[in-house]
Amino acid sequence: MNLMDKQAAERILIVDDMPANIKVLGETLKAYYNLSFARSGQKALEIATSHPHDLILLDIMMPKINGYTVCRRLKANSDTRNIPVIFITAKTREEDEAKGFELGAVDYITKPFSPALVLARVRIHLELKRHRDSLEKMIQERTNQLIHSDRLATLGMISAAVAHEVRNPLFFISGSVELIQQSLKEKGSDDEMSDNLERILDGSRRIAKLIDTLRKYSRHDMIQKKKFKLSDIIDDALNLLSYQFKQGGITFVTAVSPDLELYCDPQKLSQVFVNLLSNAGSAMGNQGGRVTVNAVQADEHLVIRIRDNGPGIDAEDMERIFDPFYTTKGKDDGTGLGLFIVRNIIEDHKGKISLSPFAGRGAEFKISLPIMD
Repeated sequence: MNLMDKQAAERILIVDDMPANIKVLGETLKAYYNLSFARSGQKALEIATSHPHDLILLDIMMPKINGYTVCRRLKANSDTRNIPVIFITAKTREEDEAKGFELGAVDYITKPFSPALVLARVRIHLELKRHRDSLEKMIQERTNQLIHSDRLATLGMISAAVAHEVRNPLFFISGSVELIQQSLKEKGSDDEMSDNLERILDGSRRIAKLIDTLRKYSRHDMIQKKKFKLSDIIDDALNLLSYQFKQGGITFVTAVSPDLELYCDPQKLSQVFVNLLSNAGSAMGNQGGRVTVNAVQADEHLVIRIRDNGPGIDAEDMERIFDPFYTTKGKDDGTGLGLFIVRNIIEDHKGKISLSPFAGRGAEFKISLPIMD
């Protein structure tokens, strides 16, 4: 085994109060694994709880704290309970073996040691641990996916219900306010009443904007993927925003090759880029600025970066920027759902999105999307 392989190898803790036994086990295993040693039960507990190990070879007959007690304490600790323990012992009675298994040991190795048998059993139990760890990871990832999907489905149903129940009364309120405004204008009424009505109308527009966003989110249409040029999607988004950013004196620079293609839902990705580019422009206000968009192919993915030279984003905001209803804009300017929806669209495409501050000033969104379906 070379040095690199040794550094990547599993770590085994050998516990025995007899130096001769430690030497035999160490000589047997040192070529294949990283080893730690302890000559007492107390020292074994200290090492096991302070450094992660993949397997423990544990002698039973030791002074002060015997192997059974060490095993019991290891299994009672959440940080060490999943480490496989193989007892090494001169005891051969069935009741001794049964006691060890009851405490959570996975195997026994009897003295005197057979190096071939020690190596074989260690390899078997490390392989079982790798499979178990892999399975637990898969189960956890799938559980998280199901929880996430369930939350999104629930939020989608709530969004649809809220949008449906609020939309019609809101239209009635907005229409009535506009009629009252028109009537007051014709009668030459006071400005204070007109100002109050204008505030009501502004509030109605904000609610209407939120409802429109909720209705878009609550749609359960499937992703419709087809082969599409990334540059066409980005160009469409820029065309939609061209007037808005011309007014703000914002310059766009794109470096996206027309050769870059991917299987995607172009309408949904267009929504992603409109949102991200709009946010980048809004971050700079009407003071002018620069937004750059570039894309490259990295293995089986396209990596897109959208960068602005605005004021940047606070660390606290960055931690929550993709949360639903969280916004860094003024209360009148955003619903807090835009980036939440963006992230879900990207994840529906099996991609990833992240945000990081750009050196000096501004911020950068990074999107990674698989090229093939």
